[in-house]
Amino acid sequence: MNRDRPVLVFLIASLNGGGAQKVLSGVVERLRGAWDIRIVLTDANPEKDVYAETMERLSVPVVRIRDHRHFGLPLKILSVRRAILKNRPDVVGSWMTGPNALCGAALLGTGIPYVLSERNDTRATLGNFPWHPRLFSFLFRKSISGKNAKAVVACAKRLADILREEFPTNAEIVTIQNGIDVEALAARSAEPLPEEARRLFDGKTVVAVGRLDAQKDYPTLFRALARGGPETAKARLLILGEGALEPALREKAGELGVGDRVFFCGYRRNPHAWVSRADVYALCSTHEGFPNALAEAMSTNGHCVSTDCPTGPSEIIENGKSGLLVPVGDERALSEALERMLSDAELRNRCAENAKNWALDHSFDRTAREWDGVLRKAAGLDD
Repeated sequence: MNRDRPVLVFLIASLNGGGAQKVLSGVVERLRGAWDIRIVLTDANPEKDVYAETMERLSVPVVRIRDHRHFGLPLKILSVRRAILKNRPDVVGSWMTGPNALCGAALLGTGIPYVLSERNDTRATLGNFPWHPRLFSFLFRKSISGKNAKAVVACAKRLADILREEFPTNAEIVTIQNGIDVEALAARSAEPLPEEARRLFDGKTVVAVGRLDAQKDYPTLFRALARGGPETAKARLLILGEGALEPALREKAGELGVGDRVFFCGYRRNPHAWVSRADVYALCSTHEGFPNALAEAMSTNGHCVSTDCPTGPSEIIENGKSGLLVPVGDERALSEALERMLSDAELRNRCAENAKNWALDHSFDRTAREWDGVLRKAAGLDD
């Protein structure tokens, strides 16, 4: 271990293809020169860890904790503790609600400062936690209020407000929005589509990116498609993502009469080639943190329609200027917004220009600098 640099351990559930993992990967790439970085994964499935290749390329060590679900939470916490202490970090940065709940308990009595990063509406995440939800809610509250919790990073301003209002802590709560790597996105967008995908773009297309789960509320998007105006009624919906709800969602699309226009395209390592070629990018979530796919679509597509859910979309889209926002679960408003974005050339031009300007103002370098400042302050290295 190189003690010429301060040691930073990032704690996260996995390195799968999610938005938080993508942001973490970008932060690691930009901070690795100033920090000796290690990654500890609490729920790792190596087959799903698409960003493990990035860490290997960056020579950042990754430790995977065994799945102790069947052996008890105390053993999991102990394993996390051992993995962190072995690296003797100056500070720990924990990402996402599950690892954040474990972090405080794992570091109890060590004196090691830590920073928690919440990436989604914490209330919804804890309320729907799949494993011991009451216990994890208790552990999260203990972790965020721990004396060595130096800061809590929220990825959206409204999320920061929620944390201040509902989760007592003496830690500093700061907002660091996700960064956009405009040049990298442009390069990925220019890559060719797979041969089998090209035929899907021979008419009007709406693209959505995200897991096939309840949070993304695809049924409302199907209903908006079903009741659409002249342009929406002809449009195809391409969904890039995977999840346990795919069979139910296929059935729902069929019930609503749009099964022949909804295409489940699975997980794609380069969604930008698809998003950039679509006529509209749509997000229909019930809640978010700071939706990375929407932020990136502002750069690669520029014709975005989203629910105004807590939290994030209203900090990305200025309604009517750089995109369109609609109430959560409102299929009529969503259908009308899709029709406007598909058919109104003046609106499309205005939104595209303003969306791309927004993306240019949200560079990944800025995100990394802000993270560096928070971590240094937490470790007592900001003098």
